[in-house]
Amino acid sequence: MSLLNNRSTMVLFHDVIGHRSQKVRIVLAEKGIACDFEPIDSSNIPSEIMEVNPSGSLPLLIDRDLSLYRSGLIVEYLDERFPHPPLLPVYPVARAQTRLILNRLENDWAINLDILESPTASKSEKSKSKKLLETNVLNSLSLFDDQPFFRSEEFTVLDAVIIPILFRLSFYGIKLPSSKAANSINEYMERAFNLESFIASKTEEETEQLI
Repeated sequence: MSLLNNRSTMVLFHDVIGHRSQKVRIVLAEKGIACDFEPIDSSNIPSEIMEVNPSGSLPLLIDRDLSLYRSGLIVEYLDERFPHPPLLPVYPVARAQTRLILNRLENDWAINLDILESPTASKSEKSKSKKLLETNVLNSLSLFDDQPFFRSEEFTVLDAVIIPILFRLSFYGIKLPSSKAANSINEYMERAFNLESFIASKTEEETEQLI
């Protein structure tokens, strides 16, 4: 059977260890969306997936006739198709502010973690990215406050991006300080890692390897 054709349900082709795939799985769990999961070896992407996504990146969402890649676009699509609970603000100004933070997280956090997760990145590239990620996370400590979620009373798309990254820090040797300045982020992580949607999003590989 073709990987992509003859699908009557939504399917997520995902990396069982990658932070971008976990981001989408958290959103699916948070919204209670029914979806089939197909694990793919990121170092051996099937040709069928390359045909619809030449970059070969994961995750890839198939929803009937729609093939959608890039995790940020997938999350926005899911939030628009399944609007409850909303993960992006309704009002344009708040939505724009959220997208500015998403852009910062992408450039300062996510891209560096991509390199750490990449099987083809060199040792020097990974060392540089580790230092950048650690610096950027530490420079973001003031963004965390005492609200239940990231700068919000409710779970948002920002949490879906941030939580998988924070979950991987210790695995890559990045330790957060125990200082007063880091209290809010450490408390945030404790709450986040106990969320039902986070627990549901974890694969066996993540549970076994990233602790």
